Amino acid sequence: MQNYPYKVAVIGWDSATLTALNPLLTAGALPHLQQLIAQGSTGKLFSTLHPLTPPAWTTMMTGVNPGKHGIFDFVGLSKERGFQVMTGADVYAETLWSRLSRSGKRVVVANVPMTYPPEAVNGYLIAGMDAPRQDRAYTHPPALGEELEQHFGAYCVDVKARAPAGMSSNAFTQKYIDELCAQVRQQADVADYLLARETPDFCMFVFTAPDRVQHVLGELLSQGVTPEDGIGQVYRACDEALGRILDRLDDDWCVFVVSDHGACTYRRVFELSTWLVAQGWLTLRPPAQTQQLSELWGRVRRQFARWLHLPIRQRPGLQQFLNQIVWEKTYAFSLGAFGSIYINSRERFEHGIVHAGAEYDALCTQITERLLAARDPETDAAIVKAVYRGTDVYQGDYLNLAPDLLVETHNDYFVRNNLDHHEMRLTYPAGQYGERTLAHTARHHKEGVLMAAGPAFASRQPELQAHLADLAPTILHLMGLSVPNSMDGAPLRDWYTAAFLTAQPVEVADDDTKMHSVSQGYSPEEREVVAQRLRDLGYLD
Repeated sequence: MQNYPYKVAVIGWDSATLTALNPLLTAGALPHLQQLIAQGSTGKLFSTLHPLTPPAWTTMMTGVNPGKHGIFDFVGLSKERGFQVMTGADVYAETLWSRLSRSGKRVVVANVPMTYPPEAVNGYLIAGMDAPRQDRAYTHPPALGEELEQHFGAYCVDVKARAPAGMSSNAFTQKYIDELCAQVRQQADVADYLLARETPDFCMFVFTAPDRVQHVLGELLSQGVTPEDGIGQVYRACDEALGRILDRLDDDWCVFVVSDHGACTYRRVFELSTWLVAQGWLTLRPPAQTQQLSELWGRVRRQFARWLHLPIRQRPGLQQFLNQIVWEKTYAFSLGAFGSIYINSRERFEHGIVHAGAEYDALCTQITERLLAARDPETDAAIVKAVYRGTDVYQGDYLNLAPDLLVETHNDYFVRNNLDHHEMRLTYPAGQYGERTLAHTARHHKEGVLMAAGPAFASRQPELQAHLADLAPTILHLMGLSVPNSMDGAPLRDWYTAAFLTAQPVEVADDDTKMHSVSQGYSPEEREVVAQRLRDLGYLD
């Protein structure tokens, strides 16, 4: 094949969903994406379970399932068995750009979640949304961050999701949409700048704005997205960014537009921790017993906030959530963004009370059966669609870090795990809750999107399917490298032209993986800063 091996570009639109894309494409509002679709293949891209940013993007960038890379949620267990907000330092599998760098390929990577702290690559890397500051680029090489600030001002890693004092929710929502569009434009400026000075073999740029705006305006996903509404404005900004990137690439590049998961409207909230309390499996201390601890932690957090020039808030941190659990009376508890249950087993936790074997299995079965039978006390609707064992979903050396049970609700429900105070309502309407300024009316679902164009791909095929884990091996194959036999995904043979697959068969080889290793992740104060940001976005409670 001419000009093989190919160069590859990946443009990530976080949470992009056909529900939003189809009406915008029909309206002609996304001309650059429409051009790619006409030239290549389009299909559904299935995400991880749960379909969450950290495990999803990490699976995409490693080609392996969470049981092999160790990232299951925004909050998870470290190797030392302590719960913490996860960073790129907790990724235990080798990344795609590390493999490419070792093979002598030049790479440019920007804004991919779970890439802080930035690892050393053969090229440039800008850390994504897990960077501790929202107004500063953390980069490899380090001097790149200062260079970007000189050219583009403060680098917008993510848009603040909390309103200034005195601003109404409606006014802040419009401000938020405007700032999301400005973020996309700045990140497009940076992409254009880097591609103008560097001719890489691989580039990847992720735009998180679609995810942010959909969470806030989720009702539009069911009512119908238009080019003029808030979701349409953000997607149009992403399409303009796509056009600027494509202008820097020639016809020999293979180009992917990819989302880590999809999105859908939800109408009700399900408080999983409240449900576990009601069932007798989770025991929380009364508020009076934790008041002194919370006040002490509050003083510590206020001091950190003053040092870092951050808004002062009273909310306790993750460890204080855990301190409210009466461990000797708790059989199961829930942490994370979507509905992950951990069994308080003796073998796993210091204060565990559940024995392995028959007792553990019986408890998992009982929790599963009761969840599947759970009804909304206000509507009588079924809440839970399915419950999975972690051991059935994941495989790999880090299975011991996985949740024991994964709860999948019906699309109308979003799971919260509210441990900072005992929420007495089991269910309630979607909208504004907790300390959020913005509404929250859309949740993730497993069906994302993939568009693939370039000389290796057939054009205008019927809709196809792929999994996030397939992207890394496909990219290695396109770039002339063998596919490690440790990867769970496989190259997208059904998406290729017959001529390309005949001329360039897939070569699978024993894995020569280099253990992913970066410097230490967050300091304690940085970890809490990021945790607060995730709460504001609705990912942590």
